[in-house]
Amino acid sequence: MKSSRIWRTKTHMRRKRINMGKRIILVGATGRVGALTCADLVKAGHEVVACARGASKIPASQQVKPMTLDLHDPLSQVTDAFRKSHADAVVFTAGSRGKDINQIDALGAMKTIEAAKAVGITRYVMLGAMYAADWLRWEQPQVKPAIDALADYYVTKNMADQYLISSGLDYTIIEPGSLTEQEGTGTIQVEPDGPGPIPIADVAQCLADCIDLEQTIGRIYNIIGGSTPISKALTANQ
Repeated sequence: MKSSRIWRTKTHMRRKRINMGKRIILVGATGRVGALTCADLVKAGHEVVACARGASKIPASQQVKPMTLDLHDPLSQVTDAFRKSHADAVVFTAGSRGKDINQIDALGAMKTIEAAKAVGITRYVMLGAMYAADWLRWEQPQVKPAIDALADYYVTKNMADQYLISSGLDYTIIEPGSLTEQEGTGTIQVEPDGPGPIPIADVAQCLADCIDLEQTIGRIYNIIGGSTPISKALTANQ
């Protein structure tokens, strides 16, 4: 009888998780993009383990579980945090906004990639920067001014992107143009001829939507504001 009750309890828990969607580790949940991504993941029915160094600022709810995570901590601590989360996927939106690019934007991202691998999480969605993954484009006339303005930042973002690409994880990388505070439109342009602006809300929606769109696995999206609905743009043939 006891084993039967345990089986029924576990089955109930699995059904509850299925009804709620996936459990997502969101790294950088207090940032401009991260906060909106958290909201979009919740709207999609997912449970979010909202990670940040200042996790106390994150309102907890039935679907949002704040967790303190400092990317300066050793890999072992990041891995322990991921293991306790029992998550299905990682969305990485952390960034130092130019203040600590080596430790946060590069090494911090690499730690979360290794932590995901160590605990058996296979799905990983990364927030990058436009054309960061493809350094061979950095000398193109329409691209070079944007790269030169943030040269060191782009090098660190490239390191993180390449580390993810070679990790063996089911990755997606969203590489937006310059972020604006304008209201989201729900539409984007993928692979434009050059850099351009995009509302933060639309970037967040792209990151959240990728979780449920298997067609985005193994793809890198350079995006700016546009006229194509986000889900259609993300699932269009390459």
